[in-house]
Amino acid sequence: MTTIIWTGCSVGKCNVVTPHNVCWSNPVSLADSMSGGGATSNVTVFINTMSKTTKSRNSSLDRRRLLQGIAAAGAIGVAGCLGNGDDDDEELDVSDALERNDVDFDEIQEGGRLEFAIPRNSISDYDQAQSTAAEDSVVFEAVYDGLTTVNSDGEYLPWMAAEHEAEEANDVDVTDYEDYMVELEADDADDGFPFFDLEDDNNLVLMQHPDDLPAEEGDTVRVLTREEAGDAVADGVYGTRVEGRLHEGIEFHNGDELTAEDLVRSYDRYVGSDNEGQMFDTFMYAEALDGDDGYTYALYSQEPDAAAFVEMNPVVYPAQHADVPAGELDPRDDEDMVPIGTGPYQVEEFEEGSQLLLSRNENYWVEEVGLDNIPWWDGPGEFPESPVIDEINIRFVEESVQRSSALEDGDVDIAYELPSDARNNFYESDDYVVSATEAFGFKFMQFPVEETDTGGAFAEREIRQAVSALIPRQQIVDLIEQGWGDPARVPFPEPAADLATTGEYEDLFEEEWAYPLEPDVEQAEQLIEESSQEAPVEIVIQTNAEDDERIDKMQLAVDELNQSGLFEAELETPAALGDWVPELYTDGARHDAAEDNAATVIGLAGTPEPHGFPETIHDPDNWNGCCNFFFPEGALPDDFVDLLRSCRFDTDVAEDEDTRRERYDELWPQLVDLSANTIVDYSLNTGTTNDEVVGFNVHPQTQAILSYAVYSPADEQIMYLDR
Repeated sequence: MTTIIWTGCSVGKCNVVTPHNVCWSNPVSLADSMSGGGATSNVTVFINTMSKTTKSRNSSLDRRRLLQGIAAAGAIGVAGCLGNGDDDDEELDVSDALERNDVDFDEIQEGGRLEFAIPRNSISDYDQAQSTAAEDSVVFEAVYDGLTTVNSDGEYLPWMAAEHEAEEANDVDVTDYEDYMVELEADDADDGFPFFDLEDDNNLVLMQHPDDLPAEEGDTVRVLTREEAGDAVADGVYGTRVEGRLHEGIEFHNGDELTAEDLVRSYDRYVGSDNEGQMFDTFMYAEALDGDDGYTYALYSQEPDAAAFVEMNPVVYPAQHADVPAGELDPRDDEDMVPIGTGPYQVEEFEEGSQLLLSRNENYWVEEVGLDNIPWWDGPGEFPESPVIDEINIRFVEESVQRSSALEDGDVDIAYELPSDARNNFYESDDYVVSATEAFGFKFMQFPVEETDTGGAFAEREIRQAVSALIPRQQIVDLIEQGWGDPARVPFPEPAADLATTGEYEDLFEEEWAYPLEPDVEQAEQLIEESSQEAPVEIVIQTNAEDDERIDKMQLAVDELNQSGLFEAELETPAALGDWVPELYTDGARHDAAEDNAATVIGLAGTPEPHGFPETIHDPDNWNGCCNFFFPEGALPDDFVDLLRSCRFDTDVAEDEDTRRERYDELWPQLVDLSANTIVDYSLNTGTTNDEVVGFNVHPQTQAILSYAVYSPADEQIMYLDR
């Protein structure tokens, strides 16, 4: 269940499910999220059928003119003139924001109410099995604890599970399940993909026999459903087995003890939900090894999967909610349907569109279990065993300018996704603290590689490589992000490096294949000469119309391409993201882009699990799903695709992390050389607080920005109020 999201969504949340579990958020949430530093089985992505309109971006704005002048002059150190909040031209040094804000545990003050602003006008869905909205996760990560947790270095650690690890991987594929399949008649079909009417609401078709596909309505198809999965597991037919043991004594907010049965039954709540495809793309079966009242469990994936230990973990629900259909766990519709988790906070009261009050769980399981009984804990004895803030008042402040004003006026204590200039002003003030950390968001440029009678320049690898060589990555971060970002040097961000390489992250920058920081005109010129094209090559760079910062970044890139004399590049902004991207999935869009020599620039965000970064934008299984717009089966070399998939879905890498790291080390230079995509930059997650909040630090994952800040023993992270 590789999870990648459009920038601005919380990880694991999307409103459509697409091949290989890549997701994107509701279009209304995208426009204001791209500049803030921060967001599958085959189910149809919604398509806007509006006719395609292309607008050339006119660079008549004063800001755009300034950028063009900077690019032409090759100036780098003038970020101050873009609005750092001061009158000098010095580049803003954001290094202090990257330092952790430490807490003296002896001075911690208990109590108080934290006012926390989120960039939405309401909770989208209280039901986390159903929810697809970004900020829902920000709130409910504090209500529902997970089997595992993630520290600030991107390392997964057992949390509610005292033990949780992959024990075995088998070399199986769909055909190995043939003996356990049943024959069903297709109730409907779409483009050869069959659908079935199952009697049990909790049943689900997990896989179909490939020899029976494609299928039409009325055809008989051999399938494995959830009902037969247990038989296969009993005979040892499964991909990866993850075994675990829950801590004893964990209680839900309603006082019920957490058992293995609660975990097993929680998967039922994903059937029929908007997140069904994400969960059941990998997960196949779960069992309570010592009976329903026990604490040990086993989870089974459909194929060998190196990420199974984290990708199969559900939100765990109490027995009280186990039979609630997806989408119905919402107190706005039924006052008895209040979310009940095991986390440090519980839902106390809410006022639709205004506020949501969380109160501290006075019976938090960490106090019962004790930090000393968590295997990896080696912190100081004085570190608290629960958060110390009594209440968290979630304030819905949709507009970024209003969040800035609320923070400045003292109406809220913490806000994120602020305008760049406001964030800079807060950063330079002694009355506020801006915390930042390297994150999982990234901007990428994707090239249409199809050969066409006209256009088709990007079908040549040398042309794609030449464009990548000329992207002014350092200038983009210095001038547009004003230091609040990282230029891409390799195809994955630093927080995902733990499983992505055998070496040190920064050592990869010295590799010959690494992306250049500054435009390399000499290399680009050599590449053009090796191609069949003659300079200047006419190309188009397209990005979404409503994101000014992204447009500014691409304007710098276009100006650099043109200044080199090797390209005649034009920047186009066809439409706002929610309208434009569905057009890229329509029939003929891939061919049209190739004829127009039009590359696409989009922003995404991932997780510490590294596979989503290359898979999402390259794997043919993701074609016409987020975010492979141009590469159906056969568009990219088979050996590259095989290597890519083997980095996760292979018995050797599933059984040995070092083997997996070695496999990725083999992948990265081939990926950069192929240059079907090139990465532009990586984001920093940032959050801003007033000086009454002590110990605020942000997490690389936006979804954890609240829960991590208030309490995370994995990094000895705790926050309190000094007022």
